[in-house]
Amino acid sequence: MEVPPDTVLIFDRDEDLLVFESFIHATNWIEAIDVDEGEYTAGYTPDGGVLTLAAPEGPEGPVVLTRTGSVDLGDLEQRVARYWRRHQAGQPSREPLQTARFLIERDNRPRRGWLGRVTDRLRWS
Repeated sequence: MEVPPDTVLIFDRDEDLLVFESFIHATNWIEAIDVDEGEYTAGYTPDGGVLTLAAPEGPEGPVVLTRTGSVDLGDLEQRVARYWRRHQAGQPSREPLQTARFLIERDNRPRRGWLGRVTDRLRWS
């Protein structure tokens, strides 16, 4: 799977990683109140491009995500490695681009509904 060109990697205070397929997906999902309260600590493109998150109208307004023009691939790689150690224990660490692909594929995988899971359990009981 090709990673979309506007893929966004956002890290939060708990060193968890959110990956969005575009700036629009990111700003539609992220809440201004969380940005205003400092929930998100860093944003990047998969190649290390530094992004800033802002809520210029306060906690009730829109979220704005912009490119700074800076690149910090080293910091992105360190954050991604910490993410794997902390949130994907037992899995081998991956590069930022591979990590973005992994998380997008995982989040887009069809999920079985609760009824299907219950039916499966009853069949095997």
